[in-house]
Amino acid sequence: MKELIGKPVLVHPLLPLDPINRQGHLGTISHVSYDNEIMEVSFEDGEKSLYLTDALLVFKSHRELSRVIKDDPQRLDAKELKVFIDILSILENRTLSQQHEAFRMALSNERILRLSTVSLTSRLELMLPEDMHPYWKKGTGR
Repeated sequence: MKELIGKPVLVHPLLPLDPINRQGHLGTISHVSYDNEIMEVSFEDGEKSLYLTDALLVFKSHRELSRVIKDDPQRLDAKELKVFIDILSILENRTLSQQHEAFRMALSNERILRLSTVSLTSRLELMLPEDMHPYWKKGTGR
């Protein structure tokens, strides 16, 4: 899926084993494996590493983020709600540097990070048609 190249990602902060110790670091997808299971991620310092898609976080869709605020605004205190709304505003513009800034904001609070991001695996399962590749079929047969 070439459309993933250039997409900003966050290496999961709680990733138990990362050979280059980039847990919680921002990167950009620079290469996608044939089966879409492994992503090469480039970091700002020029270093690259391979990650399974479940080790990478991406932002939820604008609709999903808006629903968090709409459905249960009491889930966040006033300060968290302001940060969450700022992230939502930044993501409307969708430039790479702004998305990195939104990730930094989300990293400042564990609850905001949990409510605003999803693993790349989960995002791909929502995006891909079932007949795209046998490894990406939705449901329990996977």
